[in-house]
Amino acid sequence: MRTVIRITSLILIIAFALIAISCNGGEEQITESDTTDNEITEETTKKTTKKATEKKKEETDRPIKATEKPTALENTDGLDLDLKILTQNLRYADDPNGNSVKERTTRFGALLSEYAPDLVGTQEVTYEWYNYLSTLENYELVGRSKSGKEDKDGDWNLIMYNADRFVLMDSDTFWLSDTPNVVSKIPGASVIRICTWAELFDRYTGETLIMVNTHIDHLNTDYRVTQLNYLARHLRDRLYERYEGCRIYITGDFNCVVDSRPYRTLKSYGFVESRSVTLKDNSTVNESFHGYNEEQPYMFDYCFFKGEDKVIYYEIISKNYIGEMDTEPGFVSDHYGVITVFERKRTN
Repeated sequence: MRTVIRITSLILIIAFALIAISCNGGEEQITESDTTDNEITEETTKKTTKKATEKKKEETDRPIKATEKPTALENTDGLDLDLKILTQNLRYADDPNGNSVKERTTRFGALLSEYAPDLVGTQEVTYEWYNYLSTLENYELVGRSKSGKEDKDGDWNLIMYNADRFVLMDSDTFWLSDTPNVVSKIPGASVIRICTWAELFDRYTGETLIMVNTHIDHLNTDYRVTQLNYLARHLRDRLYERYEGCRIYITGDFNCVVDSRPYRTLKSYGFVESRSVTLKDNSTVNESFHGYNEEQPYMFDYCFFKGEDKVIYYEIISKNYIGEMDTEPGFVSDHYGVITVFERKRTN
């Protein structure tokens, strides 16, 4: 009997030992599996986090649109309600004699400080220009590159707006061709041309307006006429009732002179050129393109508007400015800026 008990006990001890070894092996296997899963999870998390960060940056680079209906300021005492709109071709290239993009950026900043425009239409904005403009505290930027990519390619016709005064409601960039939603150009044109627009609520006056900015073909009058026809028609189709219900302003480098066919094309759609009706013209020159005073000057840069409005001031800004790299005044661009001031009063 004792022998049976001993044998039974021995069997039980061996059995428990085998179970323990099996369990320990399983634990080791589970631990190894957990480690592998943790490594995979950690790697996946890193990739997800990277994508989320990239997406967040991309969204940050884009203008933030209002999600709720904005309201006007209750008290505008001490604020200048008049609407100041500047158009400025910034010149994309580095030029000699102290006219590189880097040298000219802060000269433009000095111009903005002096005139404090509420809205700015810019042309030929390269990535270097974009980086500078995005550092200006008082302004938000609206627009897409004409390459259609969210990177350094191409250039922009950016709209800048005073973020204290305006709330962005809607915006878009389209191409001046018969396929406005994709990167394209009209047959024969050497350069892609785009139009950027922004619907903005004015917190000072309580009104909503449309700011439009473009840059038209530089080689051919027929192309300019075609592009402006596309601009007006696409704008009308995209804005719907807002096209008739809001004041619309179009700034840009139109590469055409006063009363030329392209100039008259916009007038045929009901737009008025601001200098032609201003109450005060403070310009000391008649042309906006000067080519650093080395080329024949032309009047290329305009502000057109549609709707009831009163132009109380106009100026081709022909002065030079001292930037951070300068010891004496220098050019902002090979174009002078053009500023138009519209009378504004509180609507409610």
